[in-house]
Amino acid sequence: MSDHVHQSHPMKVHVDSFKPDGSLKAEDGWIDMNVKFLITTDSVNSQQTVFGITIFPPGAKHDIHRHPNAEETEYVIEGHGIARVGEDDVEMGPGDIVFVPTNEYHGFYNTSDTERAVMIWCYGGAGTLAEAGYVQEETDKAADGNG
Repeated sequence: MSDHVHQSHPMKVHVDSFKPDGSLKAEDGWIDMNVKFLITTDSVNSQQTVFGITIFPPGAKHDIHRHPNAEETEYVIEGHGIARVGEDDVEMGPGDIVFVPTNEYHGFYNTSDTERAVMIWCYGGAGTLAEAGYVQEETDKAADGNG
């Protein structure tokens, strides 16, 4: 340990200093979610990592989507729900983690009528959501003529 311990640092962020991202719209699949992008190109000049936290009130969900340029890890720290990974629906609860390969469909639904679910997550391979890419399954089906 060095002789100087810093309380603040340009590479340190605190979750409470971030407001939920108000630009995320329900029609784009972000349904009743409180999403905070904590580690990004904008916050710490990250080039290959996006790290965040999402609070899903009862019934909230993130529609099925994919990231063409990033893989993702999702870790539930509170509550329960169902995660989609590829073609499979997976029950999730505190301590459960799923890995989503690049370009694989995924999403999450808080199945509780009374309890919130809290998830921390990380993209690898991009420093922003825009770089990761975001394509809804509905968009792909419409383009294929199946929607």
